Amino acid sequence: MKTMALWQKLLVRRQNEEKLLFTALHEIVVHGQLDNLPREAAEILLGLLDEIHEPQVLLLACILIGRICNLTSVMRNHLAQRGALSSLASVLKKCFSLLTYLTSSSEKAKLCERLVKFVMSMFQYFSFGSPVCISKILQKDSFNTLLSAVDCRTCGLYVSGSAETRMQLEKLVQGRSMVGFRIYTPLAAADNVYNHLLGCDISDILGADLIPCDSFVVDLYDTNSDEDIHIIDELMSSCRASSVWQSEVDDVDGLDTDDGEWVDVYVTCVLDGAHFVAVFGAEHVEEFHQLCKNVEAAAVNHSTRLTCLPSCGQIVLVSHPELGSFRAYVVSAESSEKIVTFAPDCGYIEHVPLSCLSTCDDSCITLPSRRLFHICKLMGQYPRCYW
Repeated sequence: MKTMALWQKLLVRRQNEEKLLFTALHEIVVHGQLDNLPREAAEILLGLLDEIHEPQVLLLACILIGRICNLTSVMRNHLAQRGALSSLASVLKKCFSLLTYLTSSSEKAKLCERLVKFVMSMFQYFSFGSPVCISKILQKDSFNTLLSAVDCRTCGLYVSGSAETRMQLEKLVQGRSMVGFRIYTPLAAADNVYNHLLGCDISDILGADLIPCDSFVVDLYDTNSDEDIHIIDELMSSCRASSVWQSEVDDVDGLDTDDGEWVDVYVTCVLDGAHFVAVFGAEHVEEFHQLCKNVEAAAVNHSTRLTCLPSCGQIVLVSHPELGSFRAYVVSAESSEKIVTFAPDCGYIEHVPLSCLSTCDDSCITLPSRRLFHICKLMGQYPRCYW
């Protein structure tokens, strides 16, 4: 009876009663029974999605729609026929509009990110449904809104590959010397991986000169054992979910393979399931390792531990438990436990606590005359993007 009373309260809602809406929806999500839904339940929830509400209200409404879809395939088809996909697309549009004006550190922005990810997962769920579901997805308004997600720079929405492919790629290449066939690419996609991962334009914070403008597609080989290992083949065979890979026979279309060259490659870090940061050439690799030693020495002998939160754009020394010491710019400092840093010498993006940070005069460290690392995309078969 209590659940039915809550549904009745939603039925007679007013758009400006956000707190009451949230309370009623939250109570149904946490304690409600969905085996005895009122006849108007779908219309109530879809009506909420079509109105202007706070992200937390829309998120709870989406969760309930998802649960109703899971009851039976008949319910899912009914929701599709009643316009659920159009309503979900309108939620995406509203959230993208909000994210344009909200900073990534705000609570509302985080809620919007979570809401968009949930809605995208619901679209994926509908895509496995009956023809009526698929036809509704492909309607112009829904389809155009879905495509707009491809260009969204919000860090919480961007993934290239999966967590598994990134971990496997790290295991295979990070911190290792390899041999690679590299082809220069003028495309901005590789450089933009930092903007995607950080959820902002890094050049606005750190200056345009900090990110190298050149990037490469690289075919990597591990030649450190008796038998050469082709990294892309090893990555594909080691990832359980082979369905997340797609064959791209024209992955170097538009690139001049005649201008490619074989080089020594040292991978400093992996950014996602398809991109990594590397230093090319034996001479530059040696210079990079010497720089790392200089920074380690400066951290031990010439640094002063930070006790106050650093400012955005400030350069600091990071003493990382696994990566060692490195110079870094502060991208954001929300609290003493969560400080985002970017390392201009090795390409790391690291979230570290204040206890890992110190200051040091750059004159104590001999810096190279040019940036040593490059942003690279793994040549071969590229993982699809998922949310």
